[in-house]
Amino acid sequence: MRWSIICILLAAAAQLLAIHAFNLQSTTTKRRTQLYARPEARSREVHKNILSRRTINEFEPTLPDNWERALEKSINAAIYAPNHKRTEPWRFYLLGPKSIEKVCQLNAEVVASKKGEEVGQKKLKRWLQMPGWLVVTCVKGDDDFNDPTSLAREDYAACCCAVQNLCLSLHSQGIGTKWTTGPVNFDPKFAEAVGFEPEKEYTVGTLWFGSAAGSSPSAPIKRLAVEGTFTKVE
Repeated sequence: MRWSIICILLAAAAQLLAIHAFNLQSTTTKRRTQLYARPEARSREVHKNILSRRTINEFEPTLPDNWERALEKSINAAIYAPNHKRTEPWRFYLLGPKSIEKVCQLNAEVVASKKGEEVGQKKLKRWLQMPGWLVVTCVKGDDDFNDPTSLAREDYAACCCAVQNLCLSLHSQGIGTKWTTGPVNFDPKFAEAVGFEPEKEYTVGTLWFGSAAGSSPSAPIKRLAVEGTFTKVE
């Protein structure tokens, strides 16, 4: 009787081990399937984020609750842009109320000097409505930017890649952006208003950011599709 009980218990244990092994194999197979499927899923997600990003012209008056964390995350994405020689030339300046006021007033002066006081005041009113301000600069080097092989040229390209990374990252977190490069960005007084030394850095652009007001703009019509821009060379 005792041996019969032992045999029954051993058989039950063997059955449980077989079930566990089957479940483990099924789980492993499922994980492998998911792993192999991930690149395609990631590709779809990345392409969707790129193709759905838009330049936002109208923002909600206040920033979303998570904006500081989102911005830090996006700047971290920005600094992983391609960068020859690893010079890390990008610098980021988050503007507060005082510096925003200075930049807006300076821009109104620049606009008024060319288009009149009324247009300048209209521009001032609009710019003061922008909720988030981030200025991106590039560290200056000693070489000639006009030389196409210069490090200065590559550093500017790297900063532009960083801006795109930043915009895409913010977009993926539900925050819209507009990259502006108007004349005020290169006015001698702009650097003072923002807080960087123009002898050491120059402006790549100002980014307005925040929650988009209303629906997202429609996709722009491309004059040239892949066929008009892509050439295979033997």
